[in-house]
Amino acid sequence: MVKFRKAKVKMFKVPRAKGRRISAYAVIKWIVFTIFVAYAVSLLTPFVWMLITSFKSVGEFNAGNIFGLPKDMKFDNIIQVLKYEIEGQSILSMLGMSILTTVLGTVISVGLSAISAYCVAKYRFPGRKIILGAAIFTMIVPIVGTLPAQVKMMDTLGINDSIFGVLFLYSGCFGFNFIMLHSSFETISWSYAEAAQMDGANRFQILFRVMIPLAKGPIIAVCILQAIILWNDYSTPFLFMNSLKTLAVGLNSLQTEMQEQYPLIFSAVMVAVIPIVILFACFQKTIIKNTVAGGLKG
Repeated sequence: MVKFRKAKVKMFKVPRAKGRRISAYAVIKWIVFTIFVAYAVSLLTPFVWMLITSFKSVGEFNAGNIFGLPKDMKFDNIIQVLKYEIEGQSILSMLGMSILTTVLGTVISVGLSAISAYCVAKYRFPGRKIILGAAIFTMIVPIVGTLPAQVKMMDTLGINDSIFGVLFLYSGCFGFNFIMLHSSFETISWSYAEAAQMDGANRFQILFRVMIPLAKGPIIAVCILQAIILWNDYSTPFLFMNSLKTLAVGLNSLQTEMQEQYPLIFSAVMVAVIPIVILFACFQKTIIKNTVAGGLKG
């Protein structure tokens, strides 16, 4: 019998000045770490600069103190911005409208997506694969290409320029939410439903008392991502709810009206950014835990 000796593979060593040795893996790790730290700093620097500038007075900023710390902290900039009116609507009312459309739109969108994704994932019926293919196809079609049809549909239904029209557009159950929740429900064993059926549960009870609680983590993650998308949405409220402005639409008009008053503009931007930052910071572990390689785990 021929015996083979195990070959010993030595990792490449980079000598240090003091005689110690460090592996090539450690060198690459520190290089990658340095790159990511530099990238993180590049992302945080504009945010920190806007935050510092939002506490400066307009006169101090225009006098040349652009990158320095504020000499006199102006905490009333945010109050002044919230009271500022654009076409008869204050920034505070736009903030409330953004909160309303984001919360209602997220509940409706994710709720309908969860129900439809569960039905397609767990029930076998003719046309099931066609529905799944149509859901993927809707993600391929550019949004701009569907705008004429959306405008015509909104005018025909008589819900244009109203919050009901925007919520109607947000209520689509296909797209990203459907694909993510579909993959999540597919990983949940059907034995839980069979056990519930033996206890006398009907299909609605299985869905709302068994399946949705089991997929609670992925559903929360999708809700947070959807809320961020709707909060930052500009085109839909601008086109279909122009008389009731959201904060994203109001910031564009505010920039045009205030022009050189950058501290006040940045204060308004902080009002729009901070809620989303707080929301993401509170649920980042949930999002990371339930998102794996572009999909959701059940």
